[in-house]
Amino acid sequence: MFDTEKNKSTYIYLDPEKQDSFQDMRKRSRVRKIKDFISEKSVKHLPWIYTKKDNPKSLLKLARSSDQGLRCLGVKQLSKHHDWEDYQYRNIAQALDTRTMIGLARSQDVDPRFFLPMPKAPPSKVWLEDEYRTLISSLQNEDLDKCLKHFATKALQLGNNADERDSLFSFGGTGLEFAKSVSSVPEERVEIVCLQALASHSADFRCCQNIIKMGGVQLLQQTYTKRHKSIVIRRQIAKTLGNLSVHKCFHEEIVRAGWVTVLSRWISSSDLTLSLHAARTLANLDTDFVSCTYEDGVYLIHPIYREKESINADIVFVHGLLGGPFKTWRQQDRKGPGADKSSDGTESVKKGTYTFCWPKDWLAKDCGNIRILSVEYDTDLSTWNANCPFETEKRSLTVRASSILQKLKKADIGSRPIIWVGHSMGGLLIKQILSIADDTPGLDNIVNNTVAPTVEVKEMGRDSPMLRRLHKDFQQLVMEHGIPCLSFGELEKTQIRTPKLKMLIVPPESSDPGIGEFHAMKTSHLNICKPWDRDSELYTETLKFIRRCLLQGRIENILKAGMTFKDSDR
Repeated sequence: MFDTEKNKSTYIYLDPEKQDSFQDMRKRSRVRKIKDFISEKSVKHLPWIYTKKDNPKSLLKLARSSDQGLRCLGVKQLSKHHDWEDYQYRNIAQALDTRTMIGLARSQDVDPRFFLPMPKAPPSKVWLEDEYRTLISSLQNEDLDKCLKHFATKALQLGNNADERDSLFSFGGTGLEFAKSVSSVPEERVEIVCLQALASHSADFRCCQNIIKMGGVQLLQQTYTKRHKSIVIRRQIAKTLGNLSVHKCFHEEIVRAGWVTVLSRWISSSDLTLSLHAARTLANLDTDFVSCTYEDGVYLIHPIYREKESINADIVFVHGLLGGPFKTWRQQDRKGPGADKSSDGTESVKKGTYTFCWPKDWLAKDCGNIRILSVEYDTDLSTWNANCPFETEKRSLTVRASSILQKLKKADIGSRPIIWVGHSMGGLLIKQILSIADDTPGLDNIVNNTVAPTVEVKEMGRDSPMLRRLHKDFQQLVMEHGIPCLSFGELEKTQIRTPKLKMLIVPPESSDPGIGEFHAMKTSHLNICKPWDRDSELYTETLKFIRRCLLQGRIENILKAGMTFKDSDR
């Protein structure tokens, strides 16, 4: 169905009084129309595709069409498995334009022969670490964030000889102990620290400009060529590329350096962090299909590839203190301090059935037509910011929530129904985000589209006046906007640092918000966001709640548009 108004006698009826509201919905659905166009039904509108679907020249021509929908269809047909010879793939790879190449890189299970090898990086006349020092030094200016200056100072303090390096690593400091723990090679440790500093600076647009100007993309090429076996270095490179890709003016530089070829491999990596860094970068590069931007700290969990299905709702995960955008949402640990001692459970890890991200591996399959995002903010376990003496200026709920809100807005949050999922402090941040959005002109659509709210697993600091005020404001917001709410609280004590000390981090009387559904679970504070398996009550209750909210959102959208379906179409 391409034009619902032209086909309204066949598909839907429109209330004439609500035509304007339906028109507004169509204006916001450019990407949805493209996805409808590349569905299997759309192929019927181009019968010649069946006779030329294995002709590489015809498909490449289709992928280069001036019509956006035809281009996307061409990429989809190209990405399918063909019985082509190597030389045919090589010819296509040499003829690919940027848009088609990026589209193929974001196609699941695409043949790697579509991509030319990354060009050789220009030879360096000095040590890589010296090039990083020069680059990081060039990024410094008076208006730069205080923490970025602090990180740069630490990176630049690393000595030029082994004795100085070892003394600095022994002394510790920002990023140094982490680098020492992941590498036994002194030079590689220095490069890791410098890459962390560079990744932090790349979140600033002015720094990005200097990174490009000073040949930073080529320096990343040299580093990858030299240290391609280091997963830590690959992650930092992918994160830096993701930050550069936020700005369209740098896309050509990234593509020219051959990073699309590498990213097409990384996006399917078994390493979750590397895969999602690559997914964010490619989504930002894919301006022909994606109409929003994923800034630093906003990760696309699903769909990471081009999808033919339209997106009906967004689910946003916000971790708590000591958490992270990926590790918080893993399945419950099978071994170690956080493991459930009542069950062995190690077989699931051995068999590969254990998930390190249940929203990606379970929720995306159990709920169709959704987009899943995960938000990152600095916590005490952050390698860099925990040691920044100026970071306390940014740690208030209001400042953090405002920053996250602006980034989510650029990721197109608020254009469709939203479901919020928060753990520990993440629940408080969600409350603050909604409170700020409700009071900010132009952002109230985020509150209005919150048809499903936070899955609040805890409250923190029950005697805090600020938190009591925040909770009161949130209760009023929930009642005014009719937001459903599901909360979980822990019943088991959590081990704190020493084996002898255990306590309830948040008792049920504090974790129960007094609104919506509340479930007290026989689990600890750390595990209340980590289901044991797909059949656990924690996951099944969450899944039922999300499905109810998705159904409610679809019904509301239909009512807003004034649509009624014919009996024959139901």
